[in-house]
Amino acid sequence: MTPGQHVPFHARRYHVKELARQRFGLEVNRHLRQTLIRRVTNGDVKYARKVTNSRTVVVLDYDGREMTFLYSSATKDIVTFLSPDAPETAEWRRSQPAAALPLCRPR
Repeated sequence: MTPGQHVPFHARRYHVKELARQRFGLEVNRHLRQTLIRRVTNGDVKYARKVTNSRTVVVLDYDGREMTFLYSSATKDIVTFLSPDAPETAEWRRSQPAAALPLCRPR
């Protein structure tokens, strides 16, 4: 897709579904989209950062794993799913503490 090119709505939706299937092995249906969008509007997210005036990168936990996607506040929809190591979340990931290892006491 090139900038300024009109892409039909059903083609954009299909593209979003394919990205979710490739990156998360997840089938995106209406119920899942609505659930994710509802969680964004309720503020139930781990990380959110505005990228442009109407687009926000969102990371949230869903079904035991982190979901990363680009959300449009203008259309109130998910624009695309991002990979877990997306550059848009790199700064946030670096600031996260490393997982604490369990301490073992010597016997």
